[in-house]
Amino acid sequence: MFVLSMSMAAAACSSPTTPGVSIVAAKPASPSSASSFSYYSQPVTLVVMTGVATGGATPTSTVEVAADAAFTTLVTTQTMPTGATGQVTLTLDHLSPATTYYWRVKTAAGNSPGLYSSQASFTIGPLLVIQAPVPVQPLADTFPHRRPTFTVANATRTGPPPSITYRFDVATDAAFNIVVATQTVPEAAMQTSFTPTTDLTSGTTYYWRAQASDTAKNVTGPYSSAQAFTTVFPEDGSSRYTLAIQAPSYCLTHSIHTGYGTFWGAGWTISHFTFAGTLTVRSDALQFAPDSSLPDQPSSLLGFGRTRNQLAGSILGTQSYPLVGGAPFFNGVIFKGVVGGNSDNRGQFEGTFDGTATLDREGMPNFSVDTCSTSGFTWTLSPR
Repeated sequence: MFVLSMSMAAAACSSPTTPGVSIVAAKPASPSSASSFSYYSQPVTLVVMTGVATGGATPTSTVEVAADAAFTTLVTTQTMPTGATGQVTLTLDHLSPATTYYWRVKTAAGNSPGLYSSQASFTIGPLLVIQAPVPVQPLADTFPHRRPTFTVANATRTGPPPSITYRFDVATDAAFNIVVATQTVPEAAMQTSFTPTTDLTSGTTYYWRAQASDTAKNVTGPYSSAQAFTTVFPEDGSSRYTLAIQAPSYCLTHSIHTGYGTFWGAGWTISHFTFAGTLTVRSDALQFAPDSSLPDQPSSLLGFGRTRNQLAGSILGTQSYPLVGGAPFFNGVIFKGVVGGNSDNRGQFEGTFDGTATLDREGMPNFSVDTCSTSGFTWTLSPR
């Protein structure tokens, strides 16, 4: 509650402008001077202790609200009769954010010009401004599994303390016309995440984005930048695949040959090999095993790990194969090497390996062995 200065109170009691009428000025009662209000808690209500007049005059109270202390920019002026309780209230229209307002009350009665109270002030706080959250994972051109966790760095904001939630959208198109998963979650410390409750489709390209909002204040920030990603394929399980291996032309002229007896097809006679088999996936560890191997020999095996779309592993084993000049009981190819490559995450794999390939033909009393050791063997794995 505001108190009149001694000089003003004296004037109110001793300076009537009409014979027999004296005035005690009204004064601001609430809010207290220098109060602050959130922009979103409006409207502001002013409470006035009404003035008093003698000599049978009825006082009126005129409230003035201005955007400056000199009251040159008035926002509202409203005259109110004396309240029965000695107080009157005035509810203001919505005021501008980040602004200090000043208000005072003028009391008049009869023909008096009126007396002003001391002035008071209050401040309307700033608007809440929310920026776009920043994607953390999965980022563009990454390859998560069917149920990725979407994470953003929390949106920066200015203004009053917010209560923020994040809406995550996942769509099959860049325009987000076909949204396949959406969820609104409360803000967590530093970063906020969302994990779908159902699987996405393997080997499919999706787009995702997030948006921060304070629904209580009806404030929504812009969307994050959209991120495209492709879910890996195949997922865990077993699938029928074909492995194709191509030896470099180097082997045609640089293979090492050993053998004895009467045999056919001496030297490097074939450079392209294909095998039907099963690809087994456990998370990001993949192994391909051909359908058949030679008796008492380790089966050919292509094994690699998948990190995003990069592959690394090895090839090792002995596999039966219809070689030229084959022998009665042993006709196969032996692979051994270090594998590298990549995946398109839609089921196709390709790469190279550095190592050896050996063409082995045996049949009593003959045998023929041709070995090529070099880099640049290429391979592909394709769904059948």
